[in-house]
Amino acid sequence: MNHRRAHVFAGIAGLFLGLGCSSSSGHPNQGSQGGQSPPPAGSGGTGNGSGGAASTGGMSGSGGAASTGGVPGSGGAPSTGGAAGSGGAVATGGLGQAGGSGGSAAATGAGGTPIGTGGAGGTTVITPGVCPTIGQGPTPDAATRAKCTSDSTGLSCHFGGDPGNYDVSFNLGGAVAGKTVVQAEHLREMLAEVDTTAGQKLRYSMTVNVRVPEGQPDWMGATNGIDGLDVYFIGSAPALDSIAYAPAAANDIVMYIVTDSTGCDQEGPDLAGWGQWLPQFFGYGISVANYGNSGALSECSAATTPCRTDAPYYSFYDDPKMWPVVKPLLKPGDVVLIEFAHNDKNTPQAAYEANMNTYIKETKAAGAIPVLATPIPRNNWTNATTMSPNQLVNDAGVDLPATIRKLGAANNVPVIDLTAKALAAFSLKGQAAVGAYYSGGNTHLSPTGANVVAGLARDEIKRLNIYPLACYLRQ
Repeated sequence: MNHRRAHVFAGIAGLFLGLGCSSSSGHPNQGSQGGQSPPPAGSGGTGNGSGGAASTGGMSGSGGAASTGGVPGSGGAPSTGGAAGSGGAVATGGLGQAGGSGGSAAATGAGGTPIGTGGAGGTTVITPGVCPTIGQGPTPDAATRAKCTSDSTGLSCHFGGDPGNYDVSFNLGGAVAGKTVVQAEHLREMLAEVDTTAGQKLRYSMTVNVRVPEGQPDWMGATNGIDGLDVYFIGSAPALDSIAYAPAAANDIVMYIVTDSTGCDQEGPDLAGWGQWLPQFFGYGISVANYGNSGALSECSAATTPCRTDAPYYSFYDDPKMWPVVKPLLKPGDVVLIEFAHNDKNTPQAAYEANMNTYIKETKAAGAIPVLATPIPRNNWTNATTMSPNQLVNDAGVDLPATIRKLGAANNVPVIDLTAKALAAFSLKGQAAVGAYYSGGNTHLSPTGANVVAGLARDEIKRLNIYPLACYLRQ
């Protein structure tokens, strides 16, 4: 797989300030624009350092207020040389974490089991509903930086290693001003553009999931990619001073994304999934493992609902590279973000509810935490300023978004309502502008659209205070 990257900012106006992105030229890469700024010391999470990340609905700009729903930011203080994992101190460069207690109802999915986290900063046992103390990751060094190679597209760091989760820390900046976007593995957006002035250095830490294959589990042309941990520093002026990596603690939290093509790790350059762009909003101590797959639906089999034959559709539940891989990996504290709808085109109401309930029950049985998401709307419009509200009602007459909301309420599981949020925000933007959010049709997202929808998901995680995800959001 060719992982050469180029990053060209075309100044496309996004739906959200700081959340617009531009198309790459000649390479399958996209990155978000809008400077990533470090929070001021003692800011208490009031700074928004995720590249000008948007507030819910996309109406306000960067530097938004601290998260709502009882998740005040407790991080953001620069590291002062204290021991990693102690006192909640984090490195400079926008790595403040949401803090506080008052987790959402999703905490009940953990079954009361304490969750360990901390990685290189040491294992910390936490109580469900209470955010953990988050460490710093390994100390960046010049020797590891020397393993990275550079070309016209930026810097590529290939460190090898087995599949699993890795803690990565790095200092961005250098003698001249820089503009750096960080990606990992297969076009996975890990950090929105960071602006550094001449002589400035900013430290960031994150946890990266490495799996085989790097992209979609079971799709045409899927490849294993490059073995081991791969991190890319791209943008218009990438600047990497030093870097370090280490295997993450075995009990670090993993968020598994279980979805269809609208959220999966797409092949690029014109296609992207919202789950592919979600990692940029999370800091150290949580990794995002995206098992979404094109053609996947909640379940289909000869015994229940036959799979359609007009395209390569897959039962996510039965395909040996999908749920049968994810389920044994689940452990207490992990999160499973579940979204199926676009390919459940003829699934009856009772079967769809049963399928979704199975994911919820099996997730909870492992001590993990299920979170539901409604599907993104299709690019259908009533008029130029109103996206069609009659979305995702399938051929069997099932209102899939409404059913997902009902299942969330019945199971005490939080629902990230991408349908409603995108309908409102996209209608506000207008049909002409929103056309850039879709790629070659009315269903799949472009990198611009994937970035915007990932921002909507982040905003809902913050607004609903979804535990433990809200604990790890970058401030």
